[in-house]
Amino acid sequence: MKSIHIQNLIVITAIALLASCNLTKDVEIDLPDYARQPVVECYLEPGKPFRLLLTRSYAFFDTLGLSSNFLQNALLDGAFVTISYNGQTDTLKNQLTLVPNPIKVFNYVGENMVPGTPGTQFDLYIRLQDGGEIRARSSMLPVVPIDSIQVEFSEELDSLARMLTYITDDQSQENFYRRILNYSSLDSFPDQDFLVTDRFSQTASIAFGTGYELKVGDTVFNSIFHVTRDYYDFKESVDLAVIGNLNPFAQPSPIKSNVSGTANPVGIFTVLVYDRDTTIISK
Repeated sequence: MKSIHIQNLIVITAIALLASCNLTKDVEIDLPDYARQPVVECYLEPGKPFRLLLTRSYAFFDTLGLSSNFLQNALLDGAFVTISYNGQTDTLKNQLTLVPNPIKVFNYVGENMVPGTPGTQFDLYIRLQDGGEIRARSSMLPVVPIDSIQVEFSEELDSLARMLTYITDDQSQENFYRRILNYSSLDSFPDQDFLVTDRFSQTASIAFGTGYELKVGDTVFNSIFHVTRDYYDFKESVDLAVIGNLNPFAQPSPIKSNVSGTANPVGIFTVLVYDRDTTIISK
């Protein structure tokens, strides 16, 4: 019995010693100064004005807030912006513009409309107030149309339906797509939003589907974007960066840009072509 009491005493003493120790330690990490970069977002859409958003990047721990001068601090104004195509050059005016449904913000807008001819090459040039330059190039792809949309009701749950959206892929070349599915309105948070290449399909016919989650009367907006490799890489890298910011153990993910120049920019310059169909679910 005496040995058991001694063992218990040793265990209790060890626990008390551990409890009395300070097992936490403050660590100070010296972060290097963050060098802000100009951020370019220009998505040309056929039949719509030339529009571009030029902003400044911010460090992860910068306090942005919702102050009255937030927009002025974020926007990079006073730049000279041109887009050249088909032997002509359009100069974009430094003008804040809000476009509804879905909501978009631009601070450089042109007077002419983006031509809709596949194969048209566009060249972007930006000269900032400090003399830094930004250049980028993109070409217009052909629209990949939606062939058909099928609504199928479940045999087990007759009140719920799924939707299948079909397109035909040109298998003679590698293609990249972005699929967006909105319920109720284009401004709603997408129920589906993902990138895909045609490498996953063994046939020319590609189907995008939903689960059995739709009801009679639901409004569904189907959008199929035919995107460039540059845009695919950019969007994928942005998605990975967002995921990395939410995970303290994830490795940083660099943004893959197609803009370059002495201004050390980051961003994307591309042409967005898409087919969109609106379906109201009915039996």
